[in-house]
Amino acid sequence: MSNHRTLKRLIRAFPIVAVVGVGGAIAQDSEETEEVFELSPFTVDASEDEGYRATNTISGTRLNSAIKDIPMPIEVITEEFLRDTGSNDLRESLRYSSGILLESQNDFGSPGGESSQTPGKVNNPQGLSGTAYRTSFKIRGFQTDSVLRDGFRRRHATDSVNIERVEVVRGPASLLYGVGNFGGVINYLVKQPSTERQGSVSVAIGSDNMKRTTIDYTDGLDEAGKLAFRISGAFQDTDSFTDFDTESHWFVAPILSYKPWEGTEILLDGEFGEQERDGIGWKSLRSVASNFINWDGGEAGGFLEVDGRDPRTFRWSGPDTYNHNESSNLELKLTQKIMDNMYFLVGANSSSFDYEQRDNLASLELASNRSQAPAWAIGDVNFEAISPEAVGITTGVQPAVIAYQWEDKKEYNTTDQIRAELNYSFDLFGPKENWFGFHGDLLLGYTDTTEERRFSTIGTPGDGANFHNPTDASYFRFGTQGDGVTQDVVMRERQNERFETMNDAYYGVFQGRFLNDRLMVIAGARRDTTSNATEIRNPQYRVDGTVGGSLDTISTASEETSETTYQSGISFKINEAVSLYAMSSEGVQPNFAGYVDFQGVPITAALAKNEEFGIKFELFDGKLSGTFSKFDITRERSPVGNPSSVWYAPVLTDANRFNPNSDIIYQVNDFNPDNNGWNAAVVASSDEWFDAVGSGAIYQATNSAGNTNWYANASQPQAAALLDAVFANAYATNSTGWFGWLYNQDNLTNNATLDYNGGDPAGPIGNTAVALGSDESTGWDTQFIYSPTDNLQLVFTWAHTKKKVINAGGWIEYPYPEDRWAVWYYPATWAGLGGLPIDEVYGDWTDTSTRISAGTGLALDDTPEDQGSFWVNYEMPEDSKLKGFSFALGGNYEGPRQYFSGITKGGGAIIGDENGDPLTLETESRFQLDGMVKYEFEMHDNPASVQLNVYNIEDTQKLFGQVYQAPLSWRLAFDYRY
Repeated sequence: MSNHRTLKRLIRAFPIVAVVGVGGAIAQDSEETEEVFELSPFTVDASEDEGYRATNTISGTRLNSAIKDIPMPIEVITEEFLRDTGSNDLRESLRYSSGILLESQNDFGSPGGESSQTPGKVNNPQGLSGTAYRTSFKIRGFQTDSVLRDGFRRRHATDSVNIERVEVVRGPASLLYGVGNFGGVINYLVKQPSTERQGSVSVAIGSDNMKRTTIDYTDGLDEAGKLAFRISGAFQDTDSFTDFDTESHWFVAPILSYKPWEGTEILLDGEFGEQERDGIGWKSLRSVASNFINWDGGEAGGFLEVDGRDPRTFRWSGPDTYNHNESSNLELKLTQKIMDNMYFLVGANSSSFDYEQRDNLASLELASNRSQAPAWAIGDVNFEAISPEAVGITTGVQPAVIAYQWEDKKEYNTTDQIRAELNYSFDLFGPKENWFGFHGDLLLGYTDTTEERRFSTIGTPGDGANFHNPTDASYFRFGTQGDGVTQDVVMRERQNERFETMNDAYYGVFQGRFLNDRLMVIAGARRDTTSNATEIRNPQYRVDGTVGGSLDTISTASEETSETTYQSGISFKINEAVSLYAMSSEGVQPNFAGYVDFQGVPITAALAKNEEFGIKFELFDGKLSGTFSKFDITRERSPVGNPSSVWYAPVLTDANRFNPNSDIIYQVNDFNPDNNGWNAAVVASSDEWFDAVGSGAIYQATNSAGNTNWYANASQPQAAALLDAVFANAYATNSTGWFGWLYNQDNLTNNATLDYNGGDPAGPIGNTAVALGSDESTGWDTQFIYSPTDNLQLVFTWAHTKKKVINAGGWIEYPYPEDRWAVWYYPATWAGLGGLPIDEVYGDWTDTSTRISAGTGLALDDTPEDQGSFWVNYEMPEDSKLKGFSFALGGNYEGPRQYFSGITKGGGAIIGDENGDPLTLETESRFQLDGMVKYEFEMHDNPASVQLNVYNIEDTQKLFGQVYQAPLSWRLAFDYRY
């Protein structure tokens, strides 16, 4: 963890802070007239939140404006709403906010195959929502992997015990909310210390053996009321409805506030926690014949049903997988009133998230594909495609084996940030109530962010595997293979990577109120400067201890790049109840993931632009308030296709290995018709094989490992004719699903595929390069709150979203087209050409930069077109016999979701239907009903309550896509406040 680094950086700036603070204090002391204390625009006061309604309160934009007046869509989730819905963490607080997806299955922009970041990789149908960070979700169809805490970037979910409110800001808004998060941003604010003693304690139990307790206490520390503290904490332990899946965590959040004089506050704010998640592995295996472990082509399969096991709960991977993590967040902030209407803020924040994870990676393979598999590991399996409509997939009962590997991963994430801002308010031409006067706010700021991500993995070597019989329903166990006797293959060092992203930005925002406060204008610009550095060391040790990759550490650093983004908006009050607004905003996303381009250079920041207009209303004396927004967001220069779908793309770096001045040599064991009679494409090319053997263009040789193989010198016409024939016959015999492997490399081979983007064996940059493209999201969304009486509150949200890929990603031009058999020309459905004719994949096949990436024009996303939610709460009247009771009912609706888009995430393989088009599959629409009953009473003259929350009241447990809906669950909590 690196909290000390941020504190050191802040200490260097502290003399400036001290001068500002003392100078501000002297200026205030010199004033003869005592003024009423005014809140800083940097302070969000949630005390005015009324039930679920917060539109009259000040937002976190630092512009000292009520949410209802700002020309941008901001939804607030209040503390009372968090309590009533039983939300125990940040993710749960977003359950009733339409347009936000907390569980996803189809995220084509997230890594797949061997690069997948979800436990179980290809055997886990969850998308980015299954990552360890727990801050990954979608807003308006765009993925986000971080949230903001008090405006500072954080990449880990948090317990809700210290959350005061959550702001959902839709659309890109880098000007006011910083980088990233093109669909929107989640900014949560924590409870602040108070000089008045108060606190709460709660205990809860629930289904799946859930046990939870929380505390929250605040008080002053001196009689003058200058020093106050708050401490919040939680402990939780729970199982789940699936085998072995357990979660336990503790969380503590101390915060100290010091106000040495009026207008000055120094805040030291911390969060610390540890979490243990066990049984995180895959539940079942993809039911298609995989070519190798983590093969993304497995996505074309459903999931194998194991006799005697309930597919809803069965977790075949066993109890030995886990993710154990620790997180911290430390913030030091000074807010200073310099003079009337001028405030200054400087703060530093350091956030860390570190974890250790054990994962099981497995594949169901034809027994013939694993000649080294022992007899006890072979059993008959019925292979099934993801849908009967899928073509070109091996199906039916065949002898099979489960090959699997273990992977131990350690990852360390640190984000250090500094932010300084100055806010100045002023009036010109008289007070703002004057039709010719206006009130202005000017916000000037600077932010500096450094994000570092380091990880290392050890695991079963790529040339090794453990085995399990596919008809054996016993659980997988670490240390012993499926027969219960044979020891696991030795684990060795595989991969080490470090990514660092530096971003600093200057920004200025003007907000003006004109025409007697009817017209509000916001305009501003932000200048971001970003640079990246990477270090990659991928030894990929083999089972025998030899190096399969490289012991060299490859370091790359990008030049600094700068981007200027703009935001402008206008809001006009038709009357006191209704306002129209329009907004144009842009967003910038630095390369925090550490992606590099096909030359090994870290990519520059991605950009997005949003055009939006809408209406805000406060009707019936504020009883009905809400927002309607229509948006059009376009993202550019981003890996919108898939960060790992280009393993077969060419790269061009100083570490390239193909020697264009020597003969092109391939290992062609799989193209020998004498022992590959099953292979129709090879059999059809027999004449060319024997002609090439007779000429000496195809020959046998022994490599440095002592293995004798067949080799083809494709620089000679006879061998070139053989390779051309096999490629052509793969189409003619409908064998593009699998017709052998051409790309095994050793000391005797020399071909362009040595310069591919793959990771196993590692290419020059080890499967870290991405293709950049563009996509868009259009639609509308609405949120409103209706409180016709003091006893009744209704929250309703709806989102209508359409997602489309404009360009799935561009490639570089590889300079050696004379090797026309490289893997990027391989006609397999799961690589190179995707089973398509070459002229449909390249505008000019000799220029790889003319590639037309699969997915252009498609959605490639499971965001439903329609999504809605509601929550209705009724509190019994004071004169009722049921006084103290509250009853609530909530629901979530999702329209059909495209859980499969016909293109695999890991390799970009096209899975076609009978018409040759990418096969798309959708879930049924989905609805879940939740409920709450609460009884409030007094205990020792202090408020207390007992609350029961029930989720999925109808106990629907359908299979939606490839994920089962969780069954009915409940939580019973006792809360005492004093």
